[in-house]
Amino acid sequence: MPNHLNQRLLDAIDEQRGLIFEVADAIHAHPEVGFEEVFASDLLTRVFSEQGFQVERGVCDMPTAFIARLDSGRPGPTAAFLAEYDALPNLGHGCGHNLIAASTVAAGVGFKPVLAETGGRVIIFGTPAEEGGGGKVPMVRAGLFRDMDAVMMVHHGGNRAGVPVEKGSGRCLAVSHRQYEYFGQSAHAAADPWNGVNALNAVIHLFTGIDALRQHIRDDVRIHGIIPHGGDAPNVVPRYASASFLIRAPRRADVDAVAAKVDAIAQGAALMTGAEVKITEAGYPYDDMRPNYAVGARYAANMERLGFKLEPHSTAVGMYSTDFGNVSYAAPSSGCTFPISNEDIPGHSPQVVACSASDQGRDAMLRAAKAMALTGLEVLTEPTLVEAIRAEFRQASSQ
Repeated sequence: MPNHLNQRLLDAIDEQRGLIFEVADAIHAHPEVGFEEVFASDLLTRVFSEQGFQVERGVCDMPTAFIARLDSGRPGPTAAFLAEYDALPNLGHGCGHNLIAASTVAAGVGFKPVLAETGGRVIIFGTPAEEGGGGKVPMVRAGLFRDMDAVMMVHHGGNRAGVPVEKGSGRCLAVSHRQYEYFGQSAHAAADPWNGVNALNAVIHLFTGIDALRQHIRDDVRIHGIIPHGGDAPNVVPRYASASFLIRAPRRADVDAVAAKVDAIAQGAALMTGAEVKITEAGYPYDDMRPNYAVGARYAANMERLGFKLEPHSTAVGMYSTDFGNVSYAAPSSGCTFPISNEDIPGHSPQVVACSASDQGRDAMLRAAKAMALTGLEVLTEPTLVEAIRAEFRQASSQ
């Protein structure tokens, strides 16, 4: 890759440093939960439009989803970058998605002065509701990632930086979001409880049944849930109760197998109490993550070039889930983590909220975005790299 293209891209990002940080701070100051990210989506689409991108809003019937395209008008590969911008309920940007959104602005403005020379195209996908809704999934199902040569994103890593480069690293859990609703019959809990059908009892039996299941599932499976509604008053037999669960496992097939067992327990709880049960998948299921290590090797080299000290990714499955996993099954995908703190901090926490608006967090995001953009530039200018990426993706898809 010509050095003058590298420098031109980096200079363009530095020239727009103020805009990039303004985007990060504005989204941080206006936290919005999944599928309700009106402010963030409007801001990002306006910025990309002003930067000369062709912007499509309301993608896949999701009002806050968008695609921003910058095309050289010449043949060549396609590099894609993912923007996330949803916040967590009652917390705010406790996962730093404001920084992820701003990183795509950085990558986008970086390509403006070089794309005419490289050929190909750059695409920014605005993906809502990563925290449970799965906005990337309908995009995958619509085939929007099918022709991408590399899809990349950044994510905070607490006090650590890293890129999956070793085979088996960078994986995470697939997940199903399931809701169990029970419908019974109200009655006076003291005067005539025999006339009631207790929906809450069914939910309690569901929980105890799942606890009994735990000794018969693998150690890397996770089942965790809450009771959003358990009744209206202690002196009324609950006629309605509900439970929400996440079921996670290293592969989607494993999730489906465990979910079938949990569904059977839910049916049994209904039979035990006389209640009726309704089982729904709330939101889209997430696949496990399948990183492309050919992209990752270049990504890691660019991270190190920009001053990050990378820690090796474990080959153990990460105990988290993301709809980026669905994308990774549709196109070669890689992500990096960057430090926003000098100390280890818990995920989804007030500490992340604070660090995502800090000077350290913004500066680290900008460097990570530069590494991401440089990696995209290599994809657009090195045919041998593209073939290696595609070959690895074909091999992984055949397994």
